[in-house]
Amino acid sequence: MDYVWSMRKFGMISAIAGFGLLGIAVLLRAHINAGPWAWLPGAVLLSGGGALFVMARWASPAPVSAPKPQQPMGADTGRLLDNFEQRFAELKARKATTTVLGDLYSLGTQLEQRGRNVQATAVYRHLVRIDNTYKDVGQRLRRLMDAERKPAPAAAAPATKAAMPSAPDRNRPARAPAPPVVPTFIAGGASATPAARATLAAAGDVQRLGRYQLEREIGRGAMGTVYLGRDTAINRLVAIKAIPLASEFSESELAEARARFFREAETAGRLNHPNIVTIYDVGEERGLAYIAMEYLKGRHLSDYATRDTLLEPRKVLDLVARTAQALGFAHKQQVVHRDIKPANIMYDPSADVLKITDFGIARLTGAGTTRTGIVLGTPSFMSPEQLEGRTVTGASDLFSLGVSLFQLLTGQLPFTADSMTGLMQQIAEAPHPPLRALRPDLPACVDSIIDRALAKTPEARFESGAQMAAALEDCRSRLPTGLP
Repeated sequence: MDYVWSMRKFGMISAIAGFGLLGIAVLLRAHINAGPWAWLPGAVLLSGGGALFVMARWASPAPVSAPKPQQPMGADTGRLLDNFEQRFAELKARKATTTVLGDLYSLGTQLEQRGRNVQATAVYRHLVRIDNTYKDVGQRLRRLMDAERKPAPAAAAPATKAAMPSAPDRNRPARAPAPPVVPTFIAGGASATPAARATLAAAGDVQRLGRYQLEREIGRGAMGTVYLGRDTAINRLVAIKAIPLASEFSESELAEARARFFREAETAGRLNHPNIVTIYDVGEERGLAYIAMEYLKGRHLSDYATRDTLLEPRKVLDLVARTAQALGFAHKQQVVHRDIKPANIMYDPSADVLKITDFGIARLTGAGTTRTGIVLGTPSFMSPEQLEGRTVTGASDLFSLGVSLFQLLTGQLPFTADSMTGLMQQIAEAPHPPLRALRPDLPACVDSIIDRALAKTPEARFESGAQMAAALEDCRSRLPTGLP
């Protein structure tokens, strides 16, 4: 209302001014009929009109924009979650500090609270690889993985009395019968990023990878999912390890990771040793890199790594000696395992067969140094140089084997801490507990083997896997038969 009234006042003032200027021009014209001043009346009119135009433009009101809505509480969190891929890549690219661990944990819990369990699982998996003791991240990851494994609820049963069908419409084509409901099979979906999961879901109803028929899941870990499969070409049972590389690498890194995968798999596939699992084939399909390998019976040695399940010492030394021999063979082929631990050694007591598994897998999924600045693997079993991101050689595998030997004889790890930083410091600087303080029944030679295998510098350890195996065999021969 005030705006309309102001415009009316301006119109009246403009009209009065216009008539005034017109009168002045007429008077001037009457007195000046010719001569050099004949142009003056016209100039007065033009200047007056120009002044009125400028005043009108100046008085026109500027358009009023609608006020910006106030950002709701938690908008920053929403933007962070919407840009998950970039945020997660940034955190993975930073060095593993306490702050980064906290940021990863916070990101995972926020995703979990919003029901984005696939992304939360990916974050928790990455955090567990850095520090599996951080807060309750292990429990959260297991809960999400267990929830993902649960079958979908069954569809509601149809009503007992069907509705009366309506009269048929002759102009409507007959509807084809609905296909039978087939359960969806998504390999490795829990560990994939949203992009990889979408790829898997699109092809998830086909229970095959390459020429392999996938029958059931038989294992799951940080590096991927293992399935019992069947080679349809020769009807042979195989173990298929499916690794969603997209959940570990950004799009810019994926091509290099894929090339390294096939290169390392080819190298590991050339290892022909009775104590190394045989790799038959590698490939990639529907966003999954996969390795087809020998299907093993038996149990992981991690099942014998607690105080209540320990094997007798003679058997432990025998199994570790066989593992050392196999590692020595691989090291001569310029292949380093990088993740030696009891969980990667299979043993079948009925056939007395031992096999090292996951050869090269740590390297296949990016274990030069990760974007967190440390090497992939299991931190409690890593050598000091591996944790520090330095060059890893066969001596690092022998350090990890020494940690495994200590655990298989005592039921506990030689180095433990409440945080990743503390664990790294323990492994790099602190001495391990004397073995015979925990197992006084064992001879001194076992202590000497542990001391040498767990030396802080690679040069102070065994020169080769064969040398370590010989020391283990010699010490084993000194143990009395039937030692508990």
